[in-house]
Amino acid sequence: MSTVEAVDLAQGQDFSRTLLKHTSIRVSDDYLDAFRSHVEAVSYAENEVIFRKGDESDFAILIASGEVEVYDEGSGTVLAVSGEGTLIGELGMISGDPRSASARAITPVRGWKIDRSDYREFLRDRPELATLFFRKIYAQLSASYGKLRQQFVALEDADRRYHALAFLFVTMVLMINIYALVNSIILTHLKVSHQEQVMFWTSRVMEIWGAFVIWGLTVRCGLTRHDMGIRMGNLWQSIGMGLGISVVAMAAMAYFRTILYPELVGTPIIDPKLVTITVYTYILVAPLQEWICRGVLLTAIADLMPGKTRPMSAIVITSLIFSTLHLHYSQSLAVVALVSGIVWGWLHLKYRNLAGPIVSHFILGNAATLMGVWSIWERG
Repeated sequence: MSTVEAVDLAQGQDFSRTLLKHTSIRVSDDYLDAFRSHVEAVSYAENEVIFRKGDESDFAILIASGEVEVYDEGSGTVLAVSGEGTLIGELGMISGDPRSASARAITPVRGWKIDRSDYREFLRDRPELATLFFRKIYAQLSASYGKLRQQFVALEDADRRYHALAFLFVTMVLMINIYALVNSIILTHLKVSHQEQVMFWTSRVMEIWGAFVIWGLTVRCGLTRHDMGIRMGNLWQSIGMGLGISVVAMAAMAYFRTILYPELVGTPIIDPKLVTITVYTYILVAPLQEWICRGVLLTAIADLMPGKTRPMSAIVITSLIFSTLHLHYSQSLAVVALVSGIVWGWLHLKYRNLAGPIVSHFILGNAATLMGVWSIWERG
């Protein structure tokens, strides 16, 4: 057998396998060899246009390797991406209608060009070719329908999740308003009458009540532990960054405490006498607050908002809400909560892990108490 004959045989076998790919059709080798003599081997470079919308549909392409993108030139919408074993342009070739879309190679493409006149000429002698083509087309349409069905189901799931997150967000905003109202009416009165312990435990009870309600809402809207940052991924990176932020912030507090608050001159940087029940309970309060504000609220807002700026917008909105919840103490504490909320929100979204914000929140909250600045912030 000569080299040319060997190449022709290999190309013929390659053509037969490609044409019958994704189908259960059984066709004789003689028939396929005869059809192979009516097609032309072609190749297209990356980004080369194969045909345009409105062109005459005078050929189809059987793809041997590479990928072809079928798209609408007007809108730029990608309608399909076809690969090995796929026919493109076949419906127009059979019907004779102008091209309904454009096609270009998105990788180097090799295949065979089936000319409409050759196809019709061969069809006159071998009418069973129509059956072969229609079965091939049916197989491709079935595969496309399956993909569209999967996409439709995914869109339905996304729509349900979107509405559930919207419900979660609205409910949380309502709860935050109730919390702020109770704080402004009841807790402010307790503060005036110097009932700090009652004020402290009232806030904790309200936070625990809110946590139970929010947990039920997260289950309903399908937020997972992973979504909320309760996961092992990036755990140590998040904790490391949280510790780094805490060290810098503690150093700043230690340096500026006496400059900003002269009444602290002569007091120890860390005063063990300031240890109260608040310090011990903060090991539960810090994780609870971070889960509600960053894990749930920030995640819900980031998923609901459109655009590339949504992470930063979600951080700012969540931090403003977090700040508002501290207004019943003082404006100073609200500003501190706003700044720290932005930092912890950034940390949460950077690593998608709550560990770092929780560690930093716990350390800085207790450091502010033991350095004496928390009580000054509370007084405003």
